[in-house]
Amino acid sequence: MNTFECIERFLVPAELADETDELLRKAGKSGLERFVLWSGTITDAMFQVKTLHMPRQTAYRGSDGLSVRIDGPELHRLNVWLYEHQERLAIQVHSHPTEAFHSDTDDSYAMVTTRGGLSLVVPDFARRGVQGPGTALYRLDENGWYEISGSAALTLLQFH
Repeated sequence: MNTFECIERFLVPAELADETDELLRKAGKSGLERFVLWSGTITDAMFQVKTLHMPRQTAYRGSDGLSVRIDGPELHRLNVWLYEHQERLAIQVHSHPTEAFHSDTDDSYAMVTTRGGLSLVVPDFARRGVQGPGTALYRLDENGWYEISGSAALTLLQFH
């Protein structure tokens, strides 16, 4: 399976969601965004998140807003780890200082590039967490990122 398009449910352990919240909030206290990545394995039409990754990254605050950069050697290190542990990168999570949306930068410089993968954007530097109100869920298809909302989002991305 080369894409995640047939995945009907992505399951995230509650402790990984909690750890993600802490990491996003810590960066947010400094007024910065942060990227967290979730990898795991596929069984039938289900993706089970197993590992949280917080790659080495540089956060920027500029006139155009906030951004994060992850350099090539760190991406290589992550890809080697994924290969050695037979996991796939399926979900990227990052915070925004206010509302959650997929910006042009988010679209252009996504970490998850496999069709069917997810991007979770958390508002207010994750003050209310990845499961809180205002969090936006996007899925990648051949035309780019599109938002999944309401009950479809709750069915697709589940915390346990």
